[in-house]
Amino acid sequence: MLSSLKIMKFLMVIMMMVIMKTVKNSIFNYSLIVLLLNLNLQKQDMGKMSYFLWGDDLSFWTFDLSVWIVFILIFSKINQPKIYNKCMFIMLVLMMLTFYSWNMMMFYLMFEISMIIILGVIMTWGYQPERVEAILFMVVMTVLTSLPFIISIMNNKNDLNFWNIQFMKINMWEYLSLMCVFMMKMPTMFLHMWLPKVHVESPVQSSMILAAVLLKMGSYGLIRATTTNLQLNMKLEWLIMSFSLWTTLVMTMICLMQTDLKTMIAYSSVVHMTLVFTAITLNKTKSMMSSIYIMIGHGMCSAGLFYMTNIAYMNSKSRSIIINKGSFSMFPTAVATWFFLCMGNSPMPPSINIMGEFFLFKSILNWSSDKTIVMLMMMIMFSSSLYSIFMFYIVTHGIFKKSMIKIKNFNSKSKNTSMLHIIPMLLISTNPDILII
Repeated sequence: MLSSLKIMKFLMVIMMMVIMKTVKNSIFNYSLIVLLLNLNLQKQDMGKMSYFLWGDDLSFWTFDLSVWIVFILIFSKINQPKIYNKCMFIMLVLMMLTFYSWNMMMFYLMFEISMIIILGVIMTWGYQPERVEAILFMVVMTVLTSLPFIISIMNNKNDLNFWNIQFMKINMWEYLSLMCVFMMKMPTMFLHMWLPKVHVESPVQSSMILAAVLLKMGSYGLIRATTTNLQLNMKLEWLIMSFSLWTTLVMTMICLMQTDLKTMIAYSSVVHMTLVFTAITLNKTKSMMSSIYIMIGHGMCSAGLFYMTNIAYMNSKSRSIIINKGSFSMFPTAVATWFFLCMGNSPMPPSINIMGEFFLFKSILNWSSDKTIVMLMMMIMFSSSLYSIFMFYIVTHGIFKKSMIKIKNFNSKSKNTSMLHIIPMLLISTNPDILII
């Protein structure tokens, strides 16, 4: 039997053959990226690409997720396709330099430049005037968290290599700057305010990249900085764990209050990323495995949810849950696709997310079996499943508007694009050992 990794490689080759027909002008660029991607397919502990670009399995899987999402986005029809394809190629190059750089300063520079590409996509292909306000909000929060981070990097300029970062001696202020810059990008509670607004004002392409790839940069950076933060993390463990679990519960309640589909998906991203933050802070083997599972599963799942939400928006010209009530009920394929994505967001089997959350909750129970912690975890599991079930139920059941009877937006292209989000999530769940780092 073929392994999940071999099937994913086969699907990547098929996607490249399709792209050769559809995007002839950019075929050299994307072929180059796929060649660079295959340099690490041997699953070695450490693969050397050059003297400053190194990669391990964590680099491979995060960049693999980026390539997959960008290849999916190439198929979307959009104005000014030449500029769009160039933006996607630049984004892939930046992702490669971000995830394979082995220096903290290089990682930070690529980390911030990739946000500029997203700002350009939002400004060029967004259509609402409020997008300027959303972008300004994101830029201000980025600057506020980045300036202390730059100062802490300059104070430790001799230990910026990821090999030597474990020897970096940091004080409390430098620790807070390291944590805040990555928590803002993940994002976690209280540093998440920019995310729902940017998602609402941006086109579907930037929403998919933002949710699937850019939020993972914060998690990636936090994993790389774990050895530096280890001592202070152990001292502040109770504070961090209580903050993470309570804010996760609060965010699940906020998700249930939303009436906008895009905002609900954006807040659910905050829930998942806060759980990833909890897993990375624990710094145990199972918790690190769970963080990778949730990152990869959430990347595919959230991008698919945003894509399907855009289809519903094209049908009804509204993102409101009430107006879109029953909008997918006339398309059995759309119902099945929406079901898999919502259950992956819930999470429920056979999604890889369920394994990530099980490993995380097991790690938390090993850390502390206090009754309050157990009750909190039970409430989080129930409420996070509840809003995903509600999101599935309200769009696929009920009486839809008569004006939506002649909808033809869910065509074969939409079906194939939706399935490309679900297939990797299910394939990895059949053999999750390939994600172990």
